[in-house]
Amino acid sequence: MSRRVVRILFLLVVVGVVAVLLPRSGPLSVNLNVNVPLPVTVHIDNPSPALTFHSENVLKPIQKSPPTLKPKPLSAKQHSILSAITSFSKYIDHTLNVIAVRKERFERLPAEQRPLAEAIGYNTHFEDARMRAKYTMKFLDDVADYARELYGFAPGDIADKVYHECVSDFLAHVGRDWSSEGSQERASIFSPILDALKDGLSGVKGEKKVLVPGFGLGRLAHEIANEKDYSVDACELDYGSVIAYNYLVNRTMATFEHTVYPYITNWPFQRTAKGRFAPIRFPDMLPTSHVNLVEGDFLTEFPESEKYDAVVTLFFIYVSENIIDFLSNIHRLLKPGGLWVNLGPFKWGSFSQMQLSAEEVLDLAERLGLRVDHDSKRSIDAVYAHQVDSLLKYTYVTQFWTARKL
Repeated sequence: MSRRVVRILFLLVVVGVVAVLLPRSGPLSVNLNVNVPLPVTVHIDNPSPALTFHSENVLKPIQKSPPTLKPKPLSAKQHSILSAITSFSKYIDHTLNVIAVRKERFERLPAEQRPLAEAIGYNTHFEDARMRAKYTMKFLDDVADYARELYGFAPGDIADKVYHECVSDFLAHVGRDWSSEGSQERASIFSPILDALKDGLSGVKGEKKVLVPGFGLGRLAHEIANEKDYSVDACELDYGSVIAYNYLVNRTMATFEHTVYPYITNWPFQRTAKGRFAPIRFPDMLPTSHVNLVEGDFLTEFPESEKYDAVVTLFFIYVSENIIDFLSNIHRLLKPGGLWVNLGPFKWGSFSQMQLSAEEVLDLAERLGLRVDHDSKRSIDAVYAHQVDSLLKYTYVTQFWTARKL
């Protein structure tokens, strides 16, 4: 094929493309004058003054979606709150899984032995446990929903990390603090503290300001606030306790209004089969006395020095990472002559920078300006969040003392 023919064919292709792109723009005629030698010229007769295109034939610019606004990152406090809320919401999934694993193990029992298990009713316990887990979940859902409303989280907001122990801790602590079953346990440790405050603050005229760090679910703080002329502040860093306490205070209208089943996965160490399914009904007393709860860290949330007539630490000082920081802060917060009342074990965590004996703690306290009343020192046996009929009992030999700020 000659070069001239190739050029003519190329020109025809170009004209065809133009015809496709401009099919409706008005009459279009094309005269081709092919002169040899090239160049080839193309004449367009009667062109429209302005070629009009139908919109479907125009390549439209890509419409960009508006940029997605990234949510503000959560603060450390918001993370902790949302994690507690999520943990309460996920209780049922975790608990039903524990029950399912237990049932799967039971089903490995040889077939010839199953009638014996059924004769004592063991095969019915799994469904009994599931039913009570679902009942408990109704209360925990109410707590989680209220916390979402209180702290401004949407129903779909969930945390990446779930701490099932914060829910199990709540279920144990609510029995200790707010049920009839916990009354004996409370009496053994609350009475020495209340007596020490009454004696130690008898000389304070007017309002007596008391701080209770490590508040838990708050029963001790409310017992103190029930006394005449006491003003109580408290703080708590565990948001599982905080969200449950907020619900208890703000959404409870009557004593024994709520019921949970804390022991449905605690099958060992039971005296009777029904012990696994024992309910806890609460509160046995409405938390109507005024307590000011400060959410957060004892070391950072109280900037005002020499504010309190007394600081009460119950099962608290051993949770410190740095015990010197705790003791120094107690000293700073007390008024001159103020009273420190302590009762608790020395169950130091692995995170503690020093794991001291009781004697060493008292030595440090003296060096930091807290004069210990050595006559007040004594050991008090105490259980903690104990199931009354359990065949297992951990007893802490707690240490009690009082001290004064010099």
